[in-house]
Amino acid sequence: MIQVTNLNLQYKDFTALKDINLDIKKGELVVLKGISGSGKSSLLALLGAFNHPTSGDIKIDNKSIVKLPDIYSSQVRNKYIGFVFQSFNLIDGLNVYDNVLAPLVLSKQKITKQKIIDAMILANIEHKQNDKIYNLSGGEKQRVAIARAIVNDPNIILADEPTANLDKDNSLAFIDILRKFKDLGKTVIIATHDSLFDNLDFVDQYINIQNGKIV
Repeated sequence: MIQVTNLNLQYKDFTALKDINLDIKKGELVVLKGISGSGKSSLLALLGAFNHPTSGDIKIDNKSIVKLPDIYSSQVRNKYIGFVFQSFNLIDGLNVYDNVLAPLVLSKQKITKQKIIDAMILANIEHKQNDKIYNLSGGEKQRVAIARAIVNDPNIILADEPTANLDKDNSLAFIDILRKFKDLGKTVIIATHDSLFDNLDFVDQYINIQNGKIV
């Protein structure tokens, strides 16, 4: 599903990632562990085709994504990848339904109300579909972000510090949603330093990153 080979990311005198090699199979749930600044979010951004490495390769279904122009990188994300951002990146002035709808509009996919409803049901936020984002709690915003990430039915879901702005109860609710993703056969990669993700019985790989290297 995803092969990462000799991946490096350099910013002038700062090495963000060095010699990263990964093999992630379809349907695996992978947790990238490390403190802030360790490089895990940088790796996630490369996997999501939001950035280009200095050297090395990333293949999704045997197709390299590292040298794609931005317009094609966007197409890869629309086709394969759902992304849950730490800061949610929702549109406050719109309601829940329209925020979940947005990726379908951008990707020019066929829009059906049922597809949007199904995503909200999976994320347990359909009861708030008419509420404006600015009226939601942090946990509710996160569930909207999850529904938006999965509305295109992506094969890969990436989540960057998904519980950083949540209390313990909402963090545990997110972990329950991860179990649903696992049951659906999604490939999920999470970057986190949250200890709640330690020793989960449904995680296939824990990958520790320190100073830009896998240890």
